[in-house]
Amino acid sequence: MLAPFVFYKNLMKASFLAILLAVAGSTAYNVRQIGALNTEDYRVYLENDNGIPISPFHDVPLHPDPKNITVFNMIVEIPKGKNAKLEIDKETPFNPIYHDSNKKGLRYIADIPPHKGYPGNYGSIPQTWENPHAPNKEIGTSGGDNDPVDIFEIGDASGYPGQVKQVKLLGGLLMIDDDLTDWKLFAIDINDKRALRYNDITDVEDDILKVFQHWYKVYKVPQGKGENKFAFGGKFQNRKYVEQLMVETHDYWQLLINGTTDSDIETVNLSNQGTPNQVGPDSRQAKKVPKAHPLPDAPVKH
Repeated sequence: MLAPFVFYKNLMKASFLAILLAVAGSTAYNVRQIGALNTEDYRVYLENDNGIPISPFHDVPLHPDPKNITVFNMIVEIPKGKNAKLEIDKETPFNPIYHDSNKKGLRYIADIPPHKGYPGNYGSIPQTWENPHAPNKEIGTSGGDNDPVDIFEIGDASGYPGQVKQVKLLGGLLMIDDDLTDWKLFAIDINDKRALRYNDITDVEDDILKVFQHWYKVYKVPQGKGENKFAFGGKFQNRKYVEQLMVETHDYWQLLINGTTDSDIETVNLSNQGTPNQVGPDSRQAKKVPKAHPLPDAPVKH
């Protein structure tokens, strides 16, 4: 008879193998790059396996396998170790990733020692929306920040812009930005060597958690801004809490995609049946997306 610990360990391995096998059959995605990174022309569109443009915000499902709600899709916007401030364009059909800019030019995040660039793969969770019309009575904020929920994937491997990763949620920090909720979730790629061991935020080593807490607190300081503020005393909320957040923000996204709430977000999509802005593969919007024209990274202009 197996000892209880050995039995539990084998059970966890079997369950995790089942997750990997289930996700292995999920949809394949490709990226369509236009232009060079570090230029205003840079765009990364997502394509389905037929080469048709789709929205990383609206067409990629919340879960790669709807029968397994423990694994989530994540859209990588900024790879681990990179500085360029890339994000999903909420105002353009099919919501490509672009290089954000301000009056001073293209935006870059400063290095926060000991790390270069972002300390993990940064991006968002598809089919979620932090609703600006929904006040958070628990925290006292006026609403959400009008974006899909932000997420850091803390595994070893660096991703690439537009990559769709399958991750396990671990927990999150709630940042307060201009009286708006701006959740910052943490996850592990299910293919990472630590994925079997990480099942909640309490499983992550303290030194790793402190790195991300500090990074989020000060990453805007080099831009001349103050330190960021957080709810819950700056403490991480656990996996159960953020998984409930996924239910809530997915419900808000459904209001958005169905056109039943006020928003200026572009909701053109290929796959959400019956929604006001669903289009076909031969639609004007799909044909208007430029053909792939990837160029080598341009030098960073200081």
